[in-house]
Amino acid sequence: MATPTTQPSTAASAGGARPGGLFAAIRATLPSLVPSERRVAEVCLARPEEIVEWSAAQLADAAGTSTATVVRACQSLGFRGFQHLRLDLAREAGAAALRGEVGSTGSGDPVERLLDTVFAAATKVLADALGPLDRSLLAPAVDLLDRAGRLLVVGNGGSGPIAQDAALRFLLIGRPAEAPSDSLLQSISARLLAPTDVCLVITSSGANEPTLRAAEAARTAGAPVIGITSYTSGPLGEIADILLVVGTPDWPVGTDLIASRLASLLLLNTLQLAVGLRRGSDPRPESTAVTDLLGYALRAEPTAAPDRPSPGGDDTEPDE
Repeated sequence: MATPTTQPSTAASAGGARPGGLFAAIRATLPSLVPSERRVAEVCLARPEEIVEWSAAQLADAAGTSTATVVRACQSLGFRGFQHLRLDLAREAGAAALRGEVGSTGSGDPVERLLDTVFAAATKVLADALGPLDRSLLAPAVDLLDRAGRLLVVGNGGSGPIAQDAALRFLLIGRPAEAPSDSLLQSISARLLAPTDVCLVITSSGANEPTLRAAEAARTAGAPVIGITSYTSGPLGEIADILLVVGTPDWPVGTDLIASRLASLLLLNTLQLAVGLRRGSDPRPESTAVTDLLGYALRAEPTAAPDRPSPGGDDTEPDE
């Protein structure tokens, strides 16, 4: 089994240096904080423009805690201290202002407004989602996906269609993959994996019970587990060898499905592209077979349609 690679549970180390992802990184870290520190983080998310002008004591008062707890919360989030937090929040607030806010939706909204809201939410997902991602884990993940004997992709609930799509796309680039839709079959398949295989687990919450059972079965079998989730801590983080975290901030009701799926889909597309490029420069039998099959399908001429009768009925030549 591969040596476990842990995902840093800090906002600053993951995305603080790059405006546009800090809020998502903080949200992804919330479950790992103790209650008093979590209150500090929640105030940071709700009132970033005010905190830029505050002292540590003012933030402590707003969070109903002590100044010492504010400092500990900043360090738990990956900052050197309160001043470091305040500097990054100022930068992040400016980036958010440039992107604009995502409006809420209501039952009386016209379809045109809903369209604008959905696309605005998608834009924010793309801008924010990479905040909590540890990019140093991408290459090891691609190595495992490329070299695995079997690739089992697991996802349930809203992540089920993503798992099915991922398996198909891996297959199309010559990387054999399977994604059983039945949760019991997922666990059985995972338990039968070998240490040379890989289990790719997709769960936004990181706590889906059937998905975790399959991940645990894969770990018991000795197969490496790659997790794609939205939180830096939780049950999946204790199982996965590599945890890839893409943030899903809170969105207005009706657009939350975008946040929970779009970032995962794009991350998977990146992994598939990387594996496909490797196999393109280093052809393997299965890659060649898929390429030949697709090439044949594209070259095949459509079956000629039968001649249609003339409007007059019988199209045979009349007797002379």
